[in-house]
Amino acid sequence: MKPAEDEHRGLKRAPVHQVILVRDVLHDVEVGRVVNLHEEGFMILGGDEVKENCLYQLQFTLSSEIDGVTCMNIGAECLWIRETVGDTRNWAGFHIVDIAGPDVDIISKLKNQIDD
Repeated sequence: MKPAEDEHRGLKRAPVHQVILVRDVLHDVEVGRVVNLHEEGFMILGGDEVKENCLYQLQFTLSSEIDGVTCMNIGAECLWIRETVGDTRNWAGFHIVDIAGPDVDIISKLKNQIDD
């Protein structure tokens, strides 16, 4: 079943082909791993550390550097959370509200890795 949020998304998310760990900077806790992303949002698979309708200052840590970058700081709002079936983790969808221009370019390059 496709989440209703897909119907409102302007850009198509691309699957991630490297490990991108996500940390809540303010609480210094890992909240999950990026599953897919685009320049305006992303989805993670993680525990119950994030809540819907909350803002977060997140740090993405890339497993493989892109243009010398291994970490990105992103301000994002958690728009929705869905439980996984048969697992204790959750899916969480985020809208990016603050990101540096060069980091938007890194996200574009992450999306293009699927064509490599």
